[in-house]
Amino acid sequence: MIKTIALIHRKEGISREEFAKHYEESHAPLAVKLFPQIKKYIRNHIVEIPGMEGPEFDCISEFWFDNVEDALAVAEIAQSEAGQAIRDDEDKFMNSSKTISLMVDERVSDI
Repeated sequence: MIKTIALIHRKEGISREEFAKHYEESHAPLAVKLFPQIKKYIRNHIVEIPGMEGPEFDCISEFWFDNVEDALAVAEIAQSEAGQAIRDDEDKFMNSSKTISLMVDERVSDI
């Protein structure tokens, strides 16, 4: 199964709590509606641990697709006029210039 992983940074001046709330209540539902090609969508919000230095990013998002073509279709839609709503929403809470995205071929071990 094909998966994309994105390391996402919050916009300066927004707390991790505000970032997670907006992502879960506004952005994720919008993405699910706009991109029916996504088969599974998980957001892993970073938990701050006192005394430990955290990563520079705030969330690891994972998107599963049936194939590479579906993943590429989502990228194309996101950059099209139809994707303007998702880009506008990202501008509200993400620092998209720092996002790192990777496409991977997920392999799962049965344990």
